[in-house]
Amino acid sequence: MEKNQNYILSPTKIPEKKIYDIYCDNYDSIHHLFVEFQLSWLQQAYHALKDLDKYNILVFLYKENFSFLNEIFRVKSLKEFYFNPGFDLDKINIIQISKKLRLSKETTRRKIVELEREGILIKNKKSITVTLKAGLLQKPENTISSFSKILQYVSYLLYKEKKVKNFYEKDFFIKKINERFTQVLAIFLEYQIEYVLARKTLANNDIELWFIAGSLLYNQIMFLKKSEKKSHYQKEWIDEVLKVGNKKGINAMTISDLTGIPRPTVIRKLKILLKQKDIYKDNNNLYYITKGKLVAELNKLRLNNIRELSSVISKINNIVFFS
Repeated sequence: MEKNQNYILSPTKIPEKKIYDIYCDNYDSIHHLFVEFQLSWLQQAYHALKDLDKYNILVFLYKENFSFLNEIFRVKSLKEFYFNPGFDLDKINIIQISKKLRLSKETTRRKIVELEREGILIKNKKSITVTLKAGLLQKPENTISSFSKILQYVSYLLYKEKKVKNFYEKDFFIKKINERFTQVLAIFLEYQIEYVLARKTLANNDIELWFIAGSLLYNQIMFLKKSEKKSHYQKEWIDEVLKVGNKKGINAMTISDLTGIPRPTVIRKLKILLKQKDIYKDNNNLYYITKGKLVAELNKLRLNNIRELSSVISKINNIVFFS
Protein backbone atom coordinates (compact mmCIF):
# COMPACT_ATOMS: atom_id res chain seq x y z
CA MET A 1 0.00 0.00 0.00
CA GLU A 2 1.26 3.50 -0.86
CA LYS A 3 1.12 5.60 2.25
CA ASN A 4 0.65 9.17 3.26
CA GLN A 5 3.38 9.93 5.78
CA ASN A 6 2.33 13.54 6.39
CA TYR A 7 -1.38 12.89 6.96
CA ILE A 8 -2.50 15.92 4.90
CA LEU A 9 -6.28 15.97 5.23
CA SER A 10 -8.32 15.85 2.07
CA PRO A 11 -10.93 18.63 1.97
CA THR A 12 -13.61 16.31 0.60
CA LYS A 13 -16.15 14.62 2.85
CA ILE A 14 -16.73 10.92 2.24
CA PRO A 15 -20.44 10.20 1.70
CA GLU A 16 -22.01 6.95 2.83
CA LYS A 17 -22.92 6.00 -0.77
CA LYS A 18 -19.28 6.15 -1.84
CA ILE A 19 -18.24 3.82 1.00
CA TYR A 20 -21.20 1.51 0.34
CA ASP A 21 -20.17 1.13 -3.31
CA ILE A 22 -16.56 0.42 -2.32
CA TYR A 23 -17.78 -2.16 0.21
CA CYS A 24 -19.92 -3.95 -2.38
CA ASP A 25 -17.16 -3.93 -5.00
CA ASN A 26 -14.58 -5.33 -2.55
CA TYR A 27 -16.88 -7.29 -0.29
CA ASP A 28 -14.76 -10.30 0.65
CA SER A 29 -11.59 -8.37 1.38
CA ILE A 30 -13.37 -5.89 3.67
CA HIS A 31 -15.76 -8.39 5.21
CA HIS A 32 -13.14 -10.82 6.44
CA LEU A 33 -11.59 -7.93 8.43
CA PHE A 34 -15.03 -7.13 9.82
CA VAL A 35 -15.68 -10.76 10.80
CA GLU A 36 -12.30 -10.91 12.55
CA PHE A 37 -13.22 -7.73 14.41
CA GLN A 38 -16.57 -9.14 15.59
CA LEU A 39 -14.97 -12.39 16.77
CA SER A 40 -12.36 -10.37 18.69
CA TRP A 41 -15.11 -8.25 20.26
CA LEU A 42 -16.97 -11.31 21.57
CA GLN A 43 -13.75 -12.95 22.75
CA GLN A 44 -12.85 -9.85 24.75
CA ALA A 45 -16.40 -9.54 26.10
CA TYR A 46 -16.55 -13.14 27.30
CA HIS A 47 -13.06 -12.98 28.77
CA ALA A 48 -13.96 -9.84 30.75
CA LEU A 49 -17.03 -11.13 32.61
CA LYS A 50 -17.73 -14.71 31.45
CA ASP A 51 -21.24 -13.42 30.71
CA LEU A 52 -22.01 -11.68 27.41
CA ASP A 53 -25.31 -10.21 28.61
CA LYS A 54 -23.61 -8.53 31.55
CA TYR A 55 -20.98 -7.15 29.21
CA ASN A 56 -23.74 -5.77 26.97
CA ILE A 57 -25.24 -4.00 29.98
CA LEU A 58 -21.90 -2.40 30.72
CA VAL A 59 -21.37 -1.37 27.08
CA PHE A 60 -24.87 0.13 26.97
CA LEU A 61 -24.14 2.26 30.03
CA TYR A 62 -20.91 3.52 28.45
CA LYS A 63 -22.80 4.33 25.26
CA GLU A 64 -25.42 6.29 27.21
CA ASN A 65 -22.70 8.30 28.92
CA PHE A 66 -20.91 9.04 25.64
CA SER A 67 -24.21 10.04 23.97
CA PHE A 68 -24.94 12.41 26.85
CA LEU A 69 -21.53 14.04 26.44
CA ASN A 70 -22.29 14.50 22.72
CA GLU A 71 -25.62 16.14 23.55
CA ILE A 72 -23.91 18.75 25.68
CA PHE A 73 -21.16 19.22 23.04
CA ARG A 74 -18.46 17.91 25.32
CA VAL A 75 -15.81 15.67 23.80
CA LYS A 76 -13.22 13.81 25.83
CA SER A 77 -10.09 12.19 24.48
CA LEU A 78 -9.32 8.62 25.53
CA LYS A 79 -6.65 9.94 27.90
CA GLU A 80 -9.05 12.45 29.47
CA PHE A 81 -11.83 9.92 29.89
CA TYR A 82 -9.67 7.19 31.40
CA PHE A 83 -8.00 9.58 33.80
CA ASN A 84 -11.17 8.97 35.84
CA PRO A 85 -13.38 6.49 33.93
CA GLY A 86 -16.10 6.20 36.57
CA PHE A 87 -19.34 8.09 35.91
CA ASP A 88 -22.93 8.48 37.08
CA LEU A 89 -26.02 8.02 34.91
CA ASP A 90 -29.13 9.73 36.21
CA LYS A 91 -32.71 8.75 35.39
CA ILE A 92 -31.86 5.30 34.08
CA ASN A 93 -33.68 2.23 35.28
CA ILE A 94 -34.09 -1.51 34.88
CA ILE A 95 -36.94 -1.17 32.39
CA GLN A 96 -34.89 1.02 30.02
CA ILE A 97 -31.95 -1.39 30.08
CA SER A 98 -34.25 -4.39 29.71
CA LYS A 99 -36.01 -2.99 26.63
CA LYS A 100 -32.85 -1.83 24.93
CA LEU A 101 -30.98 -5.10 25.44
CA ARG A 102 -33.99 -7.39 24.93
CA LEU A 103 -33.67 -8.98 28.35
CA SER A 104 -36.46 -9.76 30.77
CA LYS A 105 -36.76 -7.36 33.72
CA GLU A 106 -35.93 -10.24 36.08
CA THR A 107 -32.78 -11.17 34.14
CA THR A 108 -31.69 -7.54 33.91
CA ARG A 109 -32.20 -7.00 37.64
CA ARG A 110 -30.29 -10.18 38.50
CA LYS A 111 -27.33 -9.31 36.28
CA ILE A 112 -27.11 -5.78 37.63
CA VAL A 113 -27.06 -7.21 41.17
CA GLU A 114 -24.18 -9.48 40.08
CA LEU A 115 -22.32 -6.49 38.62
CA GLU A 116 -22.83 -4.67 41.93
CA ARG A 117 -21.37 -7.62 43.85
CA GLU A 118 -18.36 -7.56 41.54
CA GLY A 119 -17.80 -3.87 42.32
CA ILE A 120 -18.48 -2.76 38.74
CA LEU A 121 -21.78 -0.91 39.28
CA ILE A 122 -23.51 0.86 42.14
CA LYS A 123 -27.29 0.98 41.76
CA ASN A 124 -29.19 3.79 43.43
CA LYS A 125 -32.92 4.49 43.23
CA LYS A 126 -32.84 6.56 40.03
CA SER A 127 -29.24 6.34 38.96
CA ILE A 128 -26.38 3.96 38.27
CA THR A 129 -22.71 4.58 38.99
CA VAL A 130 -20.19 2.85 36.74
CA THR A 131 -17.07 2.41 38.87
CA LEU A 132 -13.38 2.71 38.13
CA LYS A 133 -13.17 -1.09 38.07
CA ALA A 134 -15.40 -1.18 34.97
CA GLY A 135 -12.81 0.82 33.05
CA LEU A 136 -10.35 -2.02 33.42
CA LEU A 137 -12.73 -4.39 31.59
CA GLN A 138 -13.34 -2.31 28.48
CA LYS A 139 -9.86 -2.22 26.91
CA PRO A 140 -10.88 0.36 24.29
CA GLU A 141 -7.39 0.37 22.76
CA ASN A 142 -7.97 -3.14 21.38
CA THR A 143 -11.32 -2.18 19.86
CA ILE A 144 -9.99 1.05 18.36
CA SER A 145 -6.95 -0.69 16.86
CA SER A 146 -8.99 -3.53 15.38
CA PHE A 147 -11.66 -1.25 13.90
CA SER A 148 -8.98 1.09 12.56
CA LYS A 149 -7.70 -1.77 10.39
CA ILE A 150 -11.06 -1.65 8.60
CA LEU A 151 -10.89 2.15 8.29
CA GLN A 152 -7.36 1.88 6.89
CA TYR A 153 -8.40 -0.65 4.27
CA VAL A 154 -11.43 1.37 3.19
CA SER A 155 -9.16 4.43 2.96
CA TYR A 156 -6.76 2.47 0.78
CA LEU A 157 -9.56 1.32 -1.57
CA LEU A 158 -10.98 4.84 -1.84
CA TYR A 159 -7.51 6.14 -2.68
CA LYS A 160 -6.76 3.32 -5.11
CA GLU A 161 -9.98 4.01 -7.02
CA LYS A 162 -9.22 7.76 -7.02
CA LYS A 163 -12.26 8.62 -4.88
CA VAL A 164 -10.07 10.61 -2.45
CA LYS A 165 -6.71 12.35 -2.68
CA ASN A 166 -4.87 10.59 0.14
CA PHE A 167 -4.58 7.22 1.87
CA TYR A 168 -4.37 7.07 5.67
CA GLU A 169 -2.90 4.27 7.75
CA LYS A 170 -4.23 2.60 10.86
CA ASP A 171 -2.06 4.65 13.23
CA PHE A 172 -3.57 7.84 11.87
CA PHE A 173 -7.11 6.62 12.61
CA ILE A 174 -6.11 5.40 16.07
CA LYS A 175 -4.63 8.81 16.88
CA LYS A 176 -7.67 10.72 15.64
CA ILE A 177 -10.22 8.43 17.33
CA ASN A 178 -8.30 8.70 20.60
CA GLU A 179 -8.56 12.49 20.31
CA ARG A 180 -12.34 12.38 19.73
CA PHE A 181 -12.86 9.25 21.83
CA THR A 182 -16.27 9.83 23.43
CA GLN A 183 -17.75 11.33 20.25
CA VAL A 184 -16.68 8.41 18.04
CA LEU A 185 -17.50 5.71 20.59
CA ALA A 186 -21.06 7.00 21.03
CA ILE A 187 -21.66 6.29 17.33
CA PHE A 188 -19.75 3.05 17.23
CA LEU A 189 -21.27 1.50 20.39
CA GLU A 190 -24.82 2.30 19.26
CA TYR A 191 -24.10 0.36 16.07
CA GLN A 192 -22.29 -2.47 17.86
CA ILE A 193 -25.04 -3.04 20.42
CA GLU A 194 -27.65 -3.34 17.67
CA TYR A 195 -25.39 -5.61 15.60
CA VAL A 196 -24.89 -8.07 18.45
CA LEU A 197 -28.53 -8.00 19.61
CA ALA A 198 -29.88 -8.66 16.11
CA ARG A 199 -27.78 -11.81 15.87
CA LYS A 200 -28.64 -12.85 19.41
CA THR A 201 -32.32 -12.72 18.42
CA LEU A 202 -31.65 -15.19 15.60
CA ALA A 203 -30.06 -17.60 18.08
CA ASN A 204 -33.06 -18.10 20.40
CA ASN A 205 -32.14 -14.88 22.24
CA ASP A 206 -29.06 -16.74 23.52
CA ILE A 207 -25.93 -14.71 22.92
CA GLU A 208 -23.59 -17.62 23.76
CA LEU A 209 -25.40 -19.76 21.18
CA TRP A 210 -24.75 -17.05 18.61
CA PHE A 211 -21.08 -16.83 19.63
CA ILE A 212 -20.66 -20.57 19.06
CA ALA A 213 -22.51 -20.53 15.72
CA GLY A 214 -20.56 -17.42 14.74
CA SER A 215 -17.28 -19.21 15.45
CA LEU A 216 -18.23 -21.95 12.98
CA LEU A 217 -19.19 -19.30 10.45
CA TYR A 218 -15.88 -17.49 11.05
CA ASN A 219 -13.97 -20.70 10.35
CA GLN A 220 -15.75 -21.18 7.02
CA ILE A 221 -15.34 -17.53 6.03
CA MET A 222 -11.59 -17.80 6.57
CA PHE A 223 -11.52 -20.63 4.02
CA LEU A 224 -13.41 -18.37 1.62
CA LYS A 225 -10.79 -15.67 2.20
CA LYS A 226 -8.15 -18.04 0.83
CA SER A 227 -10.05 -18.27 -2.47
CA GLU A 228 -9.13 -14.60 -3.10
CA LYS A 229 -12.53 -13.74 -4.56
CA LYS A 230 -13.12 -10.02 -4.20
CA SER A 231 -16.54 -8.81 -5.25
CA HIS A 232 -19.35 -11.31 -4.70
CA TYR A 233 -21.58 -10.12 -1.91
CA GLN A 234 -25.11 -11.25 -2.82
CA LYS A 235 -26.56 -14.78 -2.60
CA GLU A 236 -23.47 -16.47 -4.06
CA TRP A 237 -21.35 -15.34 -1.08
CA ILE A 238 -23.31 -17.34 1.48
CA ASP A 239 -23.45 -20.29 -0.93
CA GLU A 240 -19.65 -20.24 -1.11
CA VAL A 241 -19.38 -20.06 2.69
CA LEU A 242 -21.65 -23.09 3.11
CA LYS A 243 -20.05 -25.18 0.35
CA VAL A 244 -17.74 -27.62 2.12
CA GLY A 245 -15.26 -28.51 -0.63
CA ASN A 246 -11.82 -28.55 1.00
CA LYS A 247 -13.05 -26.67 4.07
CA LYS A 248 -12.51 -28.38 7.41
CA GLY A 249 -14.86 -27.96 10.32
CA ILE A 250 -13.82 -27.48 13.94
CA ASN A 251 -14.44 -29.62 17.00
CA ALA A 252 -15.96 -28.71 20.36
CA MET A 253 -12.58 -28.24 22.04
CA THR A 254 -11.42 -25.80 19.36
CA ILE A 255 -14.67 -23.86 19.69
CA SER A 256 -14.13 -23.72 23.44
CA ASP A 257 -10.56 -22.46 22.95
CA LEU A 258 -11.71 -19.90 20.39
CA THR A 259 -14.58 -18.52 22.48
CA GLY A 260 -13.43 -19.13 26.05
CA ILE A 261 -16.77 -20.83 26.74
CA PRO A 262 -16.34 -24.06 28.78
CA ARG A 263 -16.40 -27.22 26.66
CA PRO A 264 -19.47 -28.77 28.40
CA THR A 265 -21.45 -25.59 27.63
CA VAL A 266 -20.20 -25.64 24.04
CA ILE A 267 -21.29 -29.27 23.59
CA ARG A 268 -24.73 -28.56 25.09
CA LYS A 269 -25.32 -25.63 22.77
CA LEU A 270 -23.98 -27.48 19.73
CA LYS A 271 -26.66 -30.09 20.40
CA ILE A 272 -29.28 -27.33 20.23
CA LEU A 273 -27.91 -26.13 16.90
CA LEU A 274 -27.82 -29.72 15.59
CA LYS A 275 -31.43 -30.29 16.63
CA GLN A 276 -32.43 -27.09 14.84
CA LYS A 277 -30.52 -28.29 11.73
CA ASP A 278 -28.45 -25.11 11.66
CA ILE A 279 -25.18 -27.06 11.82
CA TYR A 280 -24.03 -30.59 11.05
CA LYS A 281 -21.29 -32.87 12.37
CA ASP A 282 -19.12 -35.11 10.21
CA ASN A 283 -17.64 -38.51 11.06
CA ASN A 284 -14.59 -36.84 12.62
CA ASN A 285 -16.75 -34.89 15.09
CA LEU A 286 -16.05 -31.65 13.20
CA TYR A 287 -18.87 -29.12 13.05
CA TYR A 288 -20.01 -26.93 10.15
CA ILE A 289 -22.63 -24.25 9.59
CA THR A 290 -25.23 -25.49 7.13
CA LYS A 291 -28.17 -24.05 5.21
CA GLY A 292 -30.71 -23.84 8.01
CA LYS A 293 -33.08 -21.16 9.25
CA LEU A 294 -30.31 -19.41 11.20
CA VAL A 295 -28.16 -18.83 8.11
CA ALA A 296 -31.14 -17.82 5.96
CA GLU A 297 -32.10 -15.08 8.43
CA LEU A 298 -28.47 -14.14 9.04
CA ASN A 299 -27.93 -13.61 5.31
CA LYS A 300 -30.68 -10.98 5.28
CA LEU A 301 -29.00 -9.19 8.18
CA ARG A 302 -25.64 -9.45 6.43
CA LEU A 303 -26.88 -7.61 3.36
CA ASN A 304 -28.48 -4.90 5.52
CA ASN A 305 -25.25 -4.61 7.48
CA ILE A 306 -23.32 -3.49 4.39
CA ARG A 307 -25.34 -0.27 4.41
CA GLU A 308 -25.35 0.10 8.21
CA LEU A 309 -21.59 -0.38 8.52
CA SER A 310 -20.96 1.94 5.57
CA SER A 311 -22.95 4.61 7.40
CA VAL A 312 -20.88 4.15 10.59
CA ILE A 313 -17.59 4.28 8.65
CA SER A 314 -18.74 7.44 6.87
CA LYS A 315 -19.73 9.14 10.16
CA ILE A 316 -16.46 8.19 11.87
CA ASN A 317 -14.39 9.29 8.87
CA ASN A 318 -16.09 12.66 8.81
CA ILE A 319 -15.50 13.16 12.54
CA VAL A 320 -11.86 12.18 12.10
CA PHE A 321 -11.31 14.53 9.16
CA PHE A 322 -13.55 17.49 9.95
CA SER A 323 -13.84 17.89 13.75
